[in-house]
Amino acid sequence: MGLAFCKAGLEALLTPQAVLLNVGIDLTNPSALSSMRAVYGGMHLVFGLFCFWGIFKTLREPLMLVVLYTTGFIVGRVISWNIDGTPNDFVITWLATETFSLIVSIVLLTLLRKKSIQEFNSKA
Repeated sequence: MGLAFCKAGLEALLTPQAVLLNVGIDLTNPSALSSMRAVYGGMHLVFGLFCFWGIFKTLREPLMLVVLYTTGFIVGRVISWNIDGTPNDFVITWLATETFSLIVSIVLLTLLRKKSIQEFNSKA
């Protein structure tokens, strides 16, 4: 997810219109471009860097970020799919990626929790 966040972030910072053309959105004013660069650009880049930092410092917090982020996107995409109809392949690919990332993050958090409990019990 660190790579995915950083990739999306850099693309949105550098070419926000190109990113949104994948879903048929035109950014037609400076406010729209600013919002795209901020949310999909800056925020995603920082999320990615946080995930990379977590590999070396603390795994739990970046994994929780991925769980929260992917859960939000999955809920929104599934509701939209049911209300608005089937999205394009670009969106479906992201839904699959987000679902996979959510499952992996939950499994890793569960394993971390079990390891922490075992370490605590062995010290007690």
